[in-house]
Amino acid sequence: MIMELNINDRAALAIKNKSKRVEIRTSKDDDKDYSKLKVNDLIKFNSNNMGIFYVKVTEVNHYDTLEELFTLEGTKYTTSSTNDKEEAIKNVNKLDGYEKAIKEKGVYAIHIEYLYSENTVWEELYEKAKNIKNPRDVSGMISAGGVGAAILTKNHHIYLGVCIDTSCSLGMCAERNAIANMITNGEEEIIKLVCIDSKDEIVFPCGACREYLMQLSKNSKDIEILKNIKSKEIVKLEELIPNWWGKDVV
Repeated sequence: MIMELNINDRAALAIKNKSKRVEIRTSKDDDKDYSKLKVNDLIKFNSNNMGIFYVKVTEVNHYDTLEELFTLEGTKYTTSSTNDKEEAIKNVNKLDGYEKAIKEKGVYAIHIEYLYSENTVWEELYEKAKNIKNPRDVSGMISAGGVGAAILTKNHHIYLGVCIDTSCSLGMCAERNAIANMITNGEEEIIKLVCIDSKDEIVFPCGACREYLMQLSKNSKDIEILKNIKSKEIVKLEELIPNWWGKDVV
């Protein structure tokens, strides 16, 4: 399930910076039913400056009062404005309809994990692909981590992978490692991909990876692959593997 919510810019930035990891909400009249939120559900937030961004729900707790919530959850990750419990209670009660709704229905502490922002998704994928690299010798016959890849799925999750090079033909490219990670987690459809080489330069998938990507889904031809981080220029997978043999099979 994906729940769509509005949020102010200060809280949105705090979530992106991971200084706010718990969203406080109450079910008001004509409002969302937060009791339906489950672990691994997604929230699609909309803010003025950050625009649309996604988070994953990791825990949902219901409390009868704000006093109980802040006593058990603390204030460090629940509010973006103060670390004082009494001030935090006052600030929440100032929100339109919150004080009355909390008295009638209680309040939710929704633990969240930031995923990405639509406005900065390419920059975020690029940084994740770059930072996952860790060039090293695994053994005398295997090296890994010289190339990093990040993929964004249709379900708004990001998966990472690094290249594994062996003395025989059993290694794999970073893209295929990321795909393996994705499939292990139960997904199969990619919408965006970034690959970074040993010099932090953007590179395209090799022929084998292009074939592998195309076989994942009938929509794989529309996968967007970053070409230039500054201009955000992209190329679609079908442009890299035209006249693909299996288009009538997938």
